[in-house]
Amino acid sequence: MATIETIRTLSGVGILADKAARENIPPFRRYNLVYGFNGSGKSTLSRVFACLEAGKHHKDLPTNCSFEIALDDGATFKAPNALEGLESRICVFNEDFIARNLWWQEGRASSIFYISEEQSDLAAELREFRTTLTEKVRLRETEKKIVAERERTLKSYRTERAKLVAASLHLGNRRYEAGQLEKDYEKLSYNKGSQLEKEDLDLLVDVARLSAPPPALKPIAIDFDGVRKTMEGARHFAELSIGTMVLDEMENHPSMVPWLKTGHDYHSVNGLESCLLCGSSISDVRKKKLAEALDDRLSMLISDLQEANMKASVLLSRIMSAAGVWPKTAEIELQLRGRYTAACHNTENALLGLISLLEEASRIFTARLEQPTTAVAHTLPAREEIATLCKALEDAIAVQNAVVGEHNDTFENFSKRQEDAREAIRKHYLAEGHDKYKELMQSLARANKTVSFISEEINKLEGAIAELSGKVRTHGPAADRITKLIRAYLGHGELTIFAAAEGYELRRRDKIVKGAPSEGEKTAIALCYFISSLEADGRSLTDLILVIDDPISSLDTKAMNFACSLIRSRLSSAAQLFILTHNQHCMNEFKKGWRNQTKAEPPTATLLYLDVSMPDGSEARSTRIIGLPPHLSAYDSEYHFLCHKVLQFEASGSGYSEYWFMMPNVMRRVLEIFLAFKVPGSHPLQQKLESLAKKCLGIDEVRIKALERLIQVESHSDSLDDLISHSSMTIEETRDANAALLELMAASDADHTKAIRRQCKAIS
Repeated sequence: MATIETIRTLSGVGILADKAARENIPPFRRYNLVYGFNGSGKSTLSRVFACLEAGKHHKDLPTNCSFEIALDDGATFKAPNALEGLESRICVFNEDFIARNLWWQEGRASSIFYISEEQSDLAAELREFRTTLTEKVRLRETEKKIVAERERTLKSYRTERAKLVAASLHLGNRRYEAGQLEKDYEKLSYNKGSQLEKEDLDLLVDVARLSAPPPALKPIAIDFDGVRKTMEGARHFAELSIGTMVLDEMENHPSMVPWLKTGHDYHSVNGLESCLLCGSSISDVRKKKLAEALDDRLSMLISDLQEANMKASVLLSRIMSAAGVWPKTAEIELQLRGRYTAACHNTENALLGLISLLEEASRIFTARLEQPTTAVAHTLPAREEIATLCKALEDAIAVQNAVVGEHNDTFENFSKRQEDAREAIRKHYLAEGHDKYKELMQSLARANKTVSFISEEINKLEGAIAELSGKVRTHGPAADRITKLIRAYLGHGELTIFAAAEGYELRRRDKIVKGAPSEGEKTAIALCYFISSLEADGRSLTDLILVIDDPISSLDTKAMNFACSLIRSRLSSAAQLFILTHNQHCMNEFKKGWRNQTKAEPPTATLLYLDVSMPDGSEARSTRIIGLPPHLSAYDSEYHFLCHKVLQFEASGSGYSEYWFMMPNVMRRVLEIFLAFKVPGSHPLQQKLESLAKKCLGIDEVRIKALERLIQVESHSDSLDDLISHSSMTIEETRDANAALLELMAASDADHTKAIRRQCKAIS
């Protein structure tokens, strides 16, 4: 059966000094004696153990304190929230136990129960259930740790995953955290197809990153009807024949026709009879022939050619310059750029062929204007082929304009487009992390299911234990046991315990006690009551860890000896026993009983001391748990221990001493013992000091005054109980009194003082 091995850590636990895990204290064993003066922290230490008895934080311990207790099987219990598991095994006797169970003014005690012989089978089953319950509680704590670890793993995964998603969403002032990721997994519809290729994901991230939509763009426009008409006109003018109206000179010199036309019109308008070029007269016959050759049809031809040529030039110029102002790929919405680039390539290919035809048409118009009467050879394709080329370009531009239209739609629906992109990004990451997230969720669910299952088993066990406890409880035997113990303890039968309807009645000479019993009777009744309650409800003493705080109070030597013997004889079979006491006689009794067990191999007992000091720079006392000092463990008298403290204080000189606050009481007690030996009798201490001082003529009178001051300031004390209370003496007065005491001892008994200095030297 596991027992308490050590207190691993302490923090903020009253007077008990803070302790880290790396700081060692003597290990606890089966039998543990803890000796400490009043106010050294025994009650605080007992309440630390009482936390395990109750499975929760003790109300009288500091609210924010923490500690960790380790068992020898490796199990640990931590305050404030991991104290459950040992409730049925630890029993603590201290002032809190007495206050909970004994009401002296009413003469009643709360109910305890004892197992009768007839119910031993039920008791055995009850013990088995309790053992199983303890194991189940411990198993549940282990499983809870697994749940906590898996919750941390899942939380960490959610946090890191949410950071990854948030980095892609570019939400600005909005946040995407672990809680949102969890909601997305619960509510957002996604599948394996939601996972994107890197290029597609990058495009969506770019959309999410935009702070404003791209501007709307103008669609591409080309005058395809004008293109077709220009081609048809070019073909017509290229192949047009002027006919017989043309003069021989015009046929022989076609390039001069425009010049001839201009000259004829000028001479006619101005009524000139002779040629301005050669000076010869122009006959009427010649004028008639020229007029017939250069009639309105030729003028109209030239005019039509000029107009067609101008339109062709303008159309070609517009088409060639239009390509430069069409929307650039960089202006297109990110997700449409791939399609737009392909559409642009198709448009450019179709446009190149059409531009070459327009250039050919323009060349035809120019050539025919230069020689209106002569047909022009050309490379224009047939009308059907021109129509096909125009249709190909028209289709390519339609595709390109469709992409521009989609771009403009994104401009108008930018917010929705961005939200759609962000949703697609979220779905991508949900799909990508689905398997891992599902694995973590299922792992946590399995762990929680295990804890729930164990909790159900614990509830069933607790119900079964409660039912069995009701069957095995009986008051009578417990009352008889307490009465017998008290009679033996006190040596008389005046006090008896009677079973009542609820709890027990305390009677003196068969009448309910109306006033409070004496302190000695209280101690006797409380301790006997505690011992009788240990095996209540089917518990076995061999399974219990017992903590008894100050079992001795206002008892004579006989009663004190019996109390110590009662505890050792009745409780020695416990799994583990702690005795906490401030009484030196009680300490000596247990020390003698367990001394040999401290030296066994392996040792089964340990003697401990609550060492109270005031560290330099602190104004508060602090207690450490250490091994019992050799001057207390080796001697039954406290005299050697006190002399050791006096010498230790002397050795500190003018430096700081952690124990200076207790030195006035220590010196007063040493002086009392020394004077009792040197000046026997019942005289007052002051009178004894004066008597001894007269025999030691070499002592400075100032030294004697220091000791007189010590006697006046410090109260009488016949034990170590109150040594750690603060004194009104200053540190300087304390040093002077300490030096005076040692000087008096040396002057009045040099051999004794020499022996004390040897046996009680400052460094032990």
